[in-house]
Amino acid sequence: MNILLNVISILILYPDQPEKVIVAVAFSTVLARIVEFGCCIIHSIKAGLKFRLPLHDMVQRNLIKDFLRYTLPVQGNYIVWGCALTVTSAIIGHINADMVAANSVASVVKNLVIVLCGGLASGGSVLVGKYLGNGEIEMAKRAGKILNVYAIWFGIIAGITMLLLKPLVFMLVNLDDQAQIYLSGMLLVCAYCCIPKSINSTTIGGIFVAGGDSRFGFWCDTIVMWGIILPLGYMSAFVWQLSPLTIFIILNLDEVIKASIALIRYFKYKWLNNITRDLTME
Repeated sequence: MNILLNVISILILYPDQPEKVIVAVAFSTVLARIVEFGCCIIHSIKAGLKFRLPLHDMVQRNLIKDFLRYTLPVQGNYIVWGCALTVTSAIIGHINADMVAANSVASVVKNLVIVLCGGLASGGSVLVGKYLGNGEIEMAKRAGKILNVYAIWFGIIAGITMLLLKPLVFMLVNLDDQAQIYLSGMLLVCAYCCIPKSINSTTIGGIFVAGGDSRFGFWCDTIVMWGIILPLGYMSAFVWQLSPLTIFIILNLDEVIKASIALIRYFKYKWLNNITRDLTME
């Protein structure tokens, strides 16, 4: 629905009115999310789930404490990562207009091809969490190994898909010669980054969170993005004045660095924790 409304807004309704296109595309995204939320509500009602205020007993208070303990670092991780992406876009935006245009197209293509990796992370967290909740530590460890293998393969498939889509992308977008050169290099960089991106999504965003190791992602993104990548990106763009593609490579090194750290953390097995509570003991 979101993509369809975007196509209608850009190509049919306001093809020569960029200001209205921006508003229409934003409205399309919000409308799609509202419909998505409505579908979730309808499905929940059909499934027999009742919405009600929680009871303020000891069990509920303990569950709320656990919820905040394990989810606040995840929310913090999203905030740190999202703000870092904003700063990254700002750095790219100060290079030149061709770089901005090429980066916009490359980001859309990358987000489309790595959707399988995000699904693997979400499903993997449920699977590992189920085993850990049942006290099946060895099964959780085995599931984690299988998920990591899948993550590597999904990353490879995503990278190959991005390379195969290059001719189609150049057919669909209208960029000048310099922007096309930038886009070609960016797609190559993004294709190689699909493997570490898939590993990070599965381990940091899936397996570790299922085992209660949610703080790792927060500190990993904080240190890598704000302590390494963004300072290097700033120096590369405004002090050393390196080539635009070199700057883009530096700004995308975070996935490679985080993947190395995440795999080291994974094989220490500190994420193998049963974070569920025995309600009969409360």
